[in-house]
Amino acid sequence: MTSSEPPLAAGPAIARTIELAAELARLTAMTAGRADLAQRARALAAEAEPLAREDAAAYHEFLRTKSQEARTQTIELPLRMATLAADVAELAAETSGYAQGPVGGDAAVGTMLAEAAARAAGYLVRVNGGGEAAEEATTRAAAAAARV
Repeated sequence: MTSSEPPLAAGPAIARTIELAAELARLTAMTAGRADLAQRARALAAEAEPLAREDAAAYHEFLRTKSQEARTQTIELPLRMATLAADVAELAAETSGYAQGPVGGDAAVGTMLAEAAARAAGYLVRVNGGGEAAEEATTRAAAAAARV
């Protein structure tokens, strides 16, 4: 890890997992000749990338201040991650249907990683005081993973 990278805590790890899952879907889409799906995957990966830094900053601020504003961020950012992970899981599951064998396996694994990221983000939402706000996203991700 370089000094410019956020410290590896749960939120940044989840964001990176979402990004990796989207890249696996993109690889499969490109190999299958589905430029439309590859572009969607690229956009989702780009959306995930800044969340690692944002979450690390929010978590650091909460540890430093314990303010309600900082606590709110430790709920809202994982909630965004859960929703994004569900989007990636659905796209990766769709993409896996366009390729067979090892290439299709990349998107299937991407679906599984995205589901795990959605569940992990939902857990952070709960433990940080957000209740079941991420339940819809985790249900969507689980449904996508069940299709691969």
